[in-house]
Amino acid sequence: MERKAQQQTLSIRISDALREYLERAKTVMSTSRGDNVSTSDVAKMLLESAKDDRLDYRLEVADLQKSSAESLWNVRRKWEQKQALSHAEWLFLAQYVQVGCEELAEDPEHPTPESFAQVLEAFLAVRSLRVDRGVELDKYYLGNLGLTDGATLNQRQLDPEVVPKVTGSLILELRQSNRTPKQIFSGRNFYVALRDETLPGVVAINDALSPYLPTLFRLGARGHWLRERRPVRPPRIAHDFVSPTFPPIVSGDHRLTIHVASDGEIEMLLGMDRKDVSYPLTRYPRVREFATMVARLEPGRDWKGREFFGYTNERASHFYFRHRRNGIAISFTREEWQSLKELFEKAFAMPELQPVLEELALVYGEI
Repeated sequence: MERKAQQQTLSIRISDALREYLERAKTVMSTSRGDNVSTSDVAKMLLESAKDDRLDYRLEVADLQKSSAESLWNVRRKWEQKQALSHAEWLFLAQYVQVGCEELAEDPEHPTPESFAQVLEAFLAVRSLRVDRGVELDKYYLGNLGLTDGATLNQRQLDPEVVPKVTGSLILELRQSNRTPKQIFSGRNFYVALRDETLPGVVAINDALSPYLPTLFRLGARGHWLRERRPVRPPRIAHDFVSPTFPPIVSGDHRLTIHVASDGEIEMLLGMDRKDVSYPLTRYPRVREFATMVARLEPGRDWKGREFFGYTNERASHFYFRHRRNGIAISFTREEWQSLKELFEKAFAMPELQPVLEELALVYGEI
């Protein structure tokens, strides 16, 4: 009998930079499906890639992860210039799409049902490209979609049409009813499909996924902000930026002044004449959270965000908000709070402000 070649153990010293690279690559290999990959497994794959004069696209993601904001900006630039993304860039984006679908933020209405529907459609688009049949992958997908029928999942031969049918039904439900539970694991299926399916090539991937890139990028930018707390902006900001001018918005005793900084960031100054107070709101995430608090706070209930805390007194005759960092609380009567709500509704409905908000939705995503 021919003996199998015995595997050899190799011990080498590596730099901190290479160790960090291997750790990032290990995260790419290990997440989502619960499969554990060791650092030595990743190092072995890297050596084999070097021997074959190629680099596994999953290892390329580790390089993109090193400068995540710049890498996402490059994805956006390619998208806007109608250039194709590499398989590694699609997988890198999908990582943050998964985070954007699964992690909670201050506004429970985001991501929208339509965003989840498009992620499911993108997932089906990738799965439709598979070269080899993937029964185990289909079982994994169905588990994330909430199918708990053990008899179906334990079959050795799974009908390849089950996943498209189940996913198609969920897409229809998301678009027909606002009460349909959000498919938070849809991003996980999308990520694993790009990572683990045997696909025909990057040209086919781009053809299949390009229609969904606007939604996927916004979800990816959301995931990046929630995970990294960094916006997706170009490395250098042009200095010839001229801020658009917005007329002050007035509602009752409240006045809102809006300014856009040189980096495109939105800044607001909330004037409360009766209280003789001017309250600054800087940066889009803070402005969005404050506006969400004003719109969502209900009498007798609390509203908790990352930076702001909203509440009412026992009789619900007064509304309050407090910034968590400085602890300063400001009170409003019911009428004043309604005026405040109308003020921000007017602001976010301004036609002149829409291009700024659309740009910031790409910088921070759906938050």
